[in-house]
Amino acid sequence: MGRGTTMTEEKQIFEDYLRFLGLEDIDHLMARFEHYLHLLYNANRKVNLVSRNIPLERYWVQHFLDSIVALECLDFTDKTVLDFGSGGGLPGIPLKLAVPDFNLTLLDSVQKKARVLREFVDALSLSATNVEASRLEDYAYVAKRPSYDFIVCRAVALEERYFSPLRRLLKPSGMAVFYKAQKLDDVQVLKYEILLDKDYPALGQRQLIGIKQRDLLFH
Repeated sequence: MGRGTTMTEEKQIFEDYLRFLGLEDIDHLMARFEHYLHLLYNANRKVNLVSRNIPLERYWVQHFLDSIVALECLDFTDKTVLDFGSGGGLPGIPLKLAVPDFNLTLLDSVQKKARVLREFVDALSLSATNVEASRLEDYAYVAKRPSYDFIVCRAVALEERYFSPLRRLLKPSGMAVFYKAQKLDDVQVLKYEILLDKDYPALGQRQLIGIKQRDLLFH
């Protein structure tokens, strides 16, 4: 996007993308995202949730559109989803706003970020959504741990220490999904599949990398 891009243009790009995805009740959905936009922007001034170098008008594409590209290739309906390293609720909250019918857990190791996430969940009245303040390694070994269909991760590089916790948290049929631009160095040590590889005019190159539960082993 050029320097002259306005809030209206960014917002329109996002709205058009919701229509492209075939989502319903777009006006209501846009109002929900508008609410989240201001919650995230205002909270980010106090707690570092996302880059403060990104202006408000870029949130529509840089954060919201980017988060929901997974809907082009994955069906979250009636699934259990963990957002690992959620930060400001990305990509989990945009996915939940777009397709509400799944169970979502937002996981972040920083207590103050988790506190803000709980405020977001309450303010947006997100059903079947909970927040956990924990490191992935610790969360994977708590009693009665849940099992997830998908673990989505937008802002954390895949490290070897995460392999076992991710395996433990996923169902046998489950998949870890990593949002990437072009560099795939951290996932190349594992067997993976490219779920999405697309160049978005307003966003740039985006790839979604899927790693099945059984493949989260170092070779």
